[in-house]
Amino acid sequence: MNKKRNIVTVLGWIFVVCIIIFSFINKAEKPPATAELYTMNTIVNIKIYGNNKEIILKELIKKIEEINSYIDSFSPSSDIYKINENAGIKTVAVHPETIAIIEKALELAHNTNGAFNPLITPLSQIWGFRDKNYRIPSEKEIEDALNLTDYNDIIINKDTVFLKKEGEALDLGGIAKGYTLDCLKEILDKMNGERALINIGGNILLYGTPPDKQWKIGIKNPREDGIIGALNIEGTKFISTSGDYERFFIKDNKRYCHLISPFNGYPADKIFSVTVVSDKGYYGDALSTAFFITGKNDALQDVKKFEVDIIVIDKDLNVFCSEELKDSFIPENEKG
Repeated sequence: MNKKRNIVTVLGWIFVVCIIIFSFINKAEKPPATAELYTMNTIVNIKIYGNNKEIILKELIKKIEEINSYIDSFSPSSDIYKINENAGIKTVAVHPETIAIIEKALELAHNTNGAFNPLITPLSQIWGFRDKNYRIPSEKEIEDALNLTDYNDIIINKDTVFLKKEGEALDLGGIAKGYTLDCLKEILDKMNGERALINIGGNILLYGTPPDKQWKIGIKNPREDGIIGALNIEGTKFISTSGDYERFFIKDNKRYCHLISPFNGYPADKIFSVTVVSDKGYYGDALSTAFFITGKNDALQDVKKFEVDIIVIDKDLNVFCSEELKDSFIPENEKG
């Protein structure tokens, strides 16, 4: 009897161990819940890992579409469209989320001395980046548009927004994606998300810790297919990239990109791209735009002020990293 009992006990333990091993393997091999959608005027890719990944995925998509419904400047039903249509005419009551995004845009506008400017739309329009009818505007057009880019003309009063001058127009495209990622991180926190990788048009949320302990993020080569190197990142971070290869046109062998300087009215051309690694999505999103405008030297000087890290690719395809990223960036020609 004791022998039989021992055999049963051993078999029982083997069964338990097998269940544990199977559960571990099964957990490790479970594919993520994924989604790809077009919204916020870009492609959004989502990968969610964990036991409640499908439920979390639905909530993330719902939040993305909700925010887009407020800030889509091309949609007549959005808050931003209504604000722009009533510029210089009357105040517009908007959703609290819209107020929150505009307030953060103004925060970054002030902190970057205007390098990030949420009233850049008049300049984008005359260069053809709004309707894709690209052209080089006259000096008079640029001067007139610059007169409509004073972000101090954005007046917030409780739940209303007013633009002082007719012709002024908000564009939150340089901050809304990062802000949205902040909101998605909050959802992941509340719903006990395990791990996620979310890319909203070059603005990325790395959430949690991958199996090999580090995220590996490729940095695009701004002049060729493929990457110029890879960045190893630990833990939860936001990655935002601005480059002159995203939207541009070429006239007389000169490239004109959609990132326009609010200081002179011309497309910025000091560098090819800048990538910002930050702890706040909206911060990195706006700063990648601002650093692209100001260029390599100012950007590298400002990283401590803003408590972010950056990778800058200059016009000779040289790569410059802020101090904290120097050991984390692996050039493509050094891999292996």
